Amino acid sequence: MRYRILFLLALVVGLNFSMWAQQTEAYRSDYALFYSAEELFEKQQYSAARKSFHDFILSFSDHSNDPFYIKARYYEGLSALELFNNDAVDLLIQFNTDYPESIYKNNIYFKLGNYFYQKKKYPESIEWYEKTKVNDIAEDDKDAYYFKLGYACFQEGKFEQSRNAFYEIKDGVTQYAHPALYYYSHIAYQKEQYQVALEGFEKLKEDESFAALVPYYITQIYYLQGKYDKVTELAPEIGSNENYKDKGDLNHLIGDAYYKVEQYDEAIPYLEKYNESAQTTREDDYQLAYAYYRAGNYSKASKKFERVARTDDELGQTAMYHAGECYLKLENLDFARTAFFKASELDFNETIQEDALYNSAILSYKLDYNPYSQAIVAFETYLNKYPNSKRKNDVYQYLVNVYSNTKNYQAALTSLENLPSLNIKLKSAYQIIAFNRGLELLEQRAYPEAIATFKKVGNYPINADILGESVYWTGEAYYLQGKNQQAILEYRNFLSIPGNYTSNLKQDAYYNIGYAYFNEQDYDQALVAFRTYTGLGNIANKNKLADAYARIGDATYYIGGRENYKLAVQNYEASIQLGQGAEDKSRFYQAKAYSWLNDRENAVKSLLDIVNNYKNSVYTVRAVYDISIAYYRSKNYKDAVRYAEQLARDYPSNLLVKDALLLIGDIKFKQEEYSASESYFKRVLNEYSARDTSVCKPATKGLVAIYEQLSQIEKIRNLRIEYPCAEISDDAEEEIYYKNGVIAYNESRYEDAIPGLSGYIQNFPQGKYAVEIRNYLADSYYSIDSMRLAMEVYDDIINDSYSSYTELALIRASKYYYNSKDYESALPYYVKLENIASTPEVIYNTRIGLMRTNYLLENYENAIVAGLKVMQDKQVSDDIEKQAYYIVGLSSFQVEEYDEALVYLKWLSKNAGDARGSEAQYTIAKIYFLQGEYEKSTAEHKALLKRKPAYDYWIAKSLLLHANVLMATDELFQAKSTVDVILQNYPNQEDGILDEAAAIAAEIEQLQNTPKQIEEGGVETIEINDEGGNDE
Repeated sequence: MRYRILFLLALVVGLNFSMWAQQTEAYRSDYALFYSAEELFEKQQYSAARKSFHDFILSFSDHSNDPFYIKARYYEGLSALELFNNDAVDLLIQFNTDYPESIYKNNIYFKLGNYFYQKKKYPESIEWYEKTKVNDIAEDDKDAYYFKLGYACFQEGKFEQSRNAFYEIKDGVTQYAHPALYYYSHIAYQKEQYQVALEGFEKLKEDESFAALVPYYITQIYYLQGKYDKVTELAPEIGSNENYKDKGDLNHLIGDAYYKVEQYDEAIPYLEKYNESAQTTREDDYQLAYAYYRAGNYSKASKKFERVARTDDELGQTAMYHAGECYLKLENLDFARTAFFKASELDFNETIQEDALYNSAILSYKLDYNPYSQAIVAFETYLNKYPNSKRKNDVYQYLVNVYSNTKNYQAALTSLENLPSLNIKLKSAYQIIAFNRGLELLEQRAYPEAIATFKKVGNYPINADILGESVYWTGEAYYLQGKNQQAILEYRNFLSIPGNYTSNLKQDAYYNIGYAYFNEQDYDQALVAFRTYTGLGNIANKNKLADAYARIGDATYYIGGRENYKLAVQNYEASIQLGQGAEDKSRFYQAKAYSWLNDRENAVKSLLDIVNNYKNSVYTVRAVYDISIAYYRSKNYKDAVRYAEQLARDYPSNLLVKDALLLIGDIKFKQEEYSASESYFKRVLNEYSARDTSVCKPATKGLVAIYEQLSQIEKIRNLRIEYPCAEISDDAEEEIYYKNGVIAYNESRYEDAIPGLSGYIQNFPQGKYAVEIRNYLADSYYSIDSMRLAMEVYDDIINDSYSSYTELALIRASKYYYNSKDYESALPYYVKLENIASTPEVIYNTRIGLMRTNYLLENYENAIVAGLKVMQDKQVSDDIEKQAYYIVGLSSFQVEEYDEALVYLKWLSKNAGDARGSEAQYTIAKIYFLQGEYEKSTAEHKALLKRKPAYDYWIAKSLLLHANVLMATDELFQAKSTVDVILQNYPNQEDGILDEAAAIAAEIEQLQNTPKQIEEGGVETIEINDEGGNDE
């Protein structure tokens, strides 16, 4: 290694030289001015002396050869030189020209050399020194002459001349000797004459002027001579010297010496100081990293190795391999895998490449999360590249284990199918992977693909249990597609397989067969299946058991007959007693069964249980109404009126209110309270009849009965005028239009019905059948898929007063706009529908629509409210429950209610195996990232990578998020490697993931390329006391 020469030029300052003395001659009158000038010169009063000499010269101008005249001109030039007058040099040159044989000629050369030396004009200085005859100058000036000549040549890079000049005086005793020896030794050092230089520097160790410098030369020389032990001996002395500030290179040198003798602990402090104070090379960084590594400081070593490895060359490959070893020592297997994988991608050192690839594969296997099947790829690559490796058998065994445990089943299946042959272990792995891939596709609702993959399980029927379960899940795939007959066939095939009769899935098979028949409305067969299920015993899933009893109740209820109604009552009760939810629904239908048995007392008890114990149930309103009906039929008019009034009072917007009011009116008539009866019937007509002929008829009929009883015939005549919907007298034309459209409609000839229905509306827009006909017209358009026209009519129905058709109009309008993705239009219909919905199913589905629509419109607060209602509904299905948790969780995240969001997202992550579960886990990781909880975020990220089935999009999103975590914790190499995995493997070019990855990669590279901040050192100078020289 070639180091920058450590050299500090000694600045020679304050070189003062004594003047020679000249004996005083007796003053003579002709030369008095000369002597006076000479005296001033000797007193260094050069300005006055020059003037006097000049005056003397003018007075003796006719005596140019007079010795005093000559000497006066000489002194005038010297005075000007001392004063640094501009004409000084010219005066002295002219003097030598006029008196070429003068005794002062040589001294003038010397003085001019000194003059230019002092002005640091070294080329001119050298020129005059070279003209000077050294033997002709004063003995005391010779050392000054040699030093200044040597120094001037040194400054001009004339090192050979400089060396020769310093040689003349380096061993002397004057003040110039040691400075000369210093420069002489330095030149020898430059010329790689290290022993000569070393001997010279050793002599200067005791000189205070050089004591701070020479140890650094000596150290460098020992280093360049390969005497590293000598360097390390000097290190403590040099390291403790604070007089020298710029020690970067020396720290490097000492650190390298310790490094070369494998004293890594001692090398580190020096290499660290150098690293902090210099723009180091990759080799420098590698050296410090390796010293850390050998000293056991793996954390620091890994970071330095990663810095070196930013360049793809042999050094980078070696550094990356060592980084992997460091992370293994630190038990950070994830980072170690990344490092080894990076090293395995480079082929500069084949031994390192093979070992790195093997380690990468092993670590991928151990980590158990491989978003892009790194373990499989690594092992297969290893076998392809190193077919004769001594590790081959181990790799095959690992490969079997990886196949058996992989979460990327499709990649594993493809890989296995590409192998030329499979041994028994690989066949077993194939069967397991095909089975798991089928389950994965089932979770993704790719049902045809799942069925095809389950069929592959039979390609290698090694494990009979797995084969049998694949048949069960094939039935499940058919069932989820609504292909009930195929599902039943597969479920029965599963039950017929020996061994599976005791399988835990046996119970679910009978349960699902029951539902498949139930969906086909084959209630007899459904009843058989559900009864078989409930009779199996030891059913752990009490929720399903309760549901099965309820379905038995439904089946027997639908089959009908007194005995079946009794069975329905019993099975509903069995479902209720299990207490698994939906008790309100079972009570409701239990009451209906009691009603068919004419057991009104128990029917009322069941309904009262709903009213009293399930106040928020969707069945409560209907239960209140049915109670009033039951009491009415039992002629308990008092209680019938009480519950009818309760319904009207507590649920004023519900469509059943009109029926409750009609009931009260009828009861009051029967009790001969005609005035009260009239008020209730008129209330119905005033509030509902304008748009709802279904209430107009019974209300006007009730009024007619009252007026007949009271003999108020005139009021009967006025009814038709006041309430056009009353069918008191016929209107032939209206009836013709009505029948023309309705007959075709009732026969489902919708296209034929539309002209007649439209004609009625055009001719009788306020007719007594107007509301009814509008509903038929809208339904006709709806049935022939003329949705735009249907919506126009439904909008008319919705915008009019509430009628018995308003609910259906709202249901269809909201559904249409939602399915058309016109969520802005759908939302107000859902809001209206929730307020008037008359059945539990409609309320439930409306809240689902509100939940979804508000979420899609980013009305997150409202989405949360609707979602919570959906969760609390007893009839919520598993899938809708997951949707509700999904929407509430993500909506809470969007409004930055992170603690609330975590509750729902954690549930969803645990209970949803589809993409929603992956998104939930990703969002949990993101919340922790935003909260600065990087370890928790990382844990969620790793858990997401292990999820099955795997979703490329959420794996990539999680990797990008984790890259941000790594950036936040200054793990830039790991962050870059994480992003590179996406850029190299992500399959979708259109969804924005690759663009996001590229942007993060660019940001990381910018951070990695930020110049290192170094500590600037100072420059040490040495002052040499150089007084006492003779200038003359």
